[in-house]
Amino acid sequence: MSEEAVFTYDHYEPGKLYGSSEFTVDEKTVAKWRSVYPADNDPGLMPAGMTAMISVDAILTHQSPRPSGGVHGGQSFDMHRMPRIGETLITEVRCINKEIRKGRKWAYSQTRTTSKDTGELLFTGIMTSLVAE
Repeated sequence: MSEEAVFTYDHYEPGKLYGSSEFTVDEKTVAKWRSVYPADNDPGLMPAGMTAMISVDAILTHQSPRPSGGVHGGQSFDMHRMPRIGETLITEVRCINKEIRKGRKWAYSQTRTTSKDTGELLFTGIMTSLVAE
């Protein structure tokens, strides 16, 4: 069995779609989340904090394995509508930019999450990473 290639800075290609992931917002997962974050409790809707979990999971699914030592440089979201409990989400992952600043390699990944049922855009996110060598 061959080893999977490590996802290095050279693998980031601005504009490239790396894939999409599916996630269903189910009661069991929401209950687990709320057991840790009880204030994140808007009835019938996915807790807002789960947006990061969904986005990071999709990025790590499609842009890995990564070399150890990378740094999470930041993350931001634009919310259009909170997903409903029971709704299935599709999250696409693409590279939107990469650059070398002061000798450090930075990559910018965008996620775009839609409702599988309606196609409606729910939220987008950008994650900035300092890529390890």
